[in-house]
Amino acid sequence: MMDKLRLVHYLRISSVALVFIWLFVHFAGGGDDHNRYTALFRQFRDERAVFVDDFLSHDVSGRFESDGIMSLCSGKRWTSGLVLTCDAVPGNMADVKNGVLTCIRIAIEMGAELILPNIMLRSTMDLGTVTPHDVGPRRGVPLEQFFDRPHLVNTLSDSCPQLKVHPSMDDFYNEPSMLTPFSLDLYKVPGVKVSANLKGSEGKVIDGKLGDLGKQIHGLLDNKAPRRDRKYPFHVDLRPTPSYALPAFADSPKVRNYFGRIMQVRPDLRALAGSVLFNLQKALGVTIDPRKGIDIDAFIAVELRTQHDPRKFPPYEVQASDALAFASASNMSHIYLTEGTLPEHVTTFADRARDFNFTVVTKEELVDGPDAFLLSQLSYDERFLVDYEVALRSGLFMGNGQSSFAWNVGLRREFAYGDKGAHDASHLNGAVRWFNQYSTLYGKDNVGDELRRGIWP
Repeated sequence: MMDKLRLVHYLRISSVALVFIWLFVHFAGGGDDHNRYTALFRQFRDERAVFVDDFLSHDVSGRFESDGIMSLCSGKRWTSGLVLTCDAVPGNMADVKNGVLTCIRIAIEMGAELILPNIMLRSTMDLGTVTPHDVGPRRGVPLEQFFDRPHLVNTLSDSCPQLKVHPSMDDFYNEPSMLTPFSLDLYKVPGVKVSANLKGSEGKVIDGKLGDLGKQIHGLLDNKAPRRDRKYPFHVDLRPTPSYALPAFADSPKVRNYFGRIMQVRPDLRALAGSVLFNLQKALGVTIDPRKGIDIDAFIAVELRTQHDPRKFPPYEVQASDALAFASASNMSHIYLTEGTLPEHVTTFADRARDFNFTVVTKEELVDGPDAFLLSQLSYDERFLVDYEVALRSGLFMGNGQSSFAWNVGLRREFAYGDKGAHDASHLNGAVRWFNQYSTLYGKDNVGDELRRGIWP
């Protein structure tokens, strides 16, 4: 009797094991079976978790293509022991992103090893001060305060294996030559010409081809620090690190369209943005599938900049009028207001928009529990990082031509979704600076042109 019971017990275990093996084989495989079982298991997962996972695993620009960056790096002459460091990068999230990319791109042009720069956090007492205590070297904080360092390092390792990235100066603790760097001012390099000026710490846009920059820098180094006299590792320190120094627009599309994607918003803020989008679609009754890019009829993301800022934005009345005119020309009824608006202007704008049958929401209204707590702990610029991810997936986006945030969103959406539709802004009131089917920036002629030319979105 015991043998029969034991046999039945073993048969039950074997049957369950066979079922799991069969499911694993079919689930791990490809083709229709894989898709069918993926869909089956999705039904048993939490709806929010599925949405956020889809959001995190599907970039708006699709699959990352590294061919252009790999070709760029393979065409450079690399010098072992030549190490570039860059001054900490100040500014908002868009300025910091482009500043770090500028540092990386200069290292590539030089064929140098690299220590990634830190970032400068703006004053919490005065949002218009982006470089508090700006005396001597800028110490800053690690770039993972804003961005995903492992993603950056891993993507560079795959796309530009010739570029050796060091975690910090600690890699050179026993190298005395690293203590006396050669100070590099990009604008004092012989042969470098400036085509446009940007105010403040953002720098000036260099004229010409990026391919000449490495030769020009090496010419300066050879003149001031001849190779025969150098002690390696040879430390070159870029100071300051201008955010928009390089003419990114001159890059090939395969480089410009993907170089900015090596910088990804830090994971917890991307997940928070995914939760905001999930709650937005539930609250407003719209459909958003993060696996499919944008739904042109979902919602409008609007940037109104009335908080104190180093850049001078138009008065609230002008921005609000442009925003409502823009929204009224669409077929949507929901507006998502991004960071940068004074609380009293959020209320005033929402009340006025209601007269035009628009519902206005902010991220603060769309989160609760742990998400609300995380949002409450974020700095002003970290909150912009959340809105950056949300705005990329809006049906339409409207921003300011003076805003590096708006240019980042607009250009990224252009490269992600293509420049489709007629270029006709006759239905829009106000001064339209730049637009396509998906995004519109308001401003006077040529405002922000230096940003447009210097951004890797």
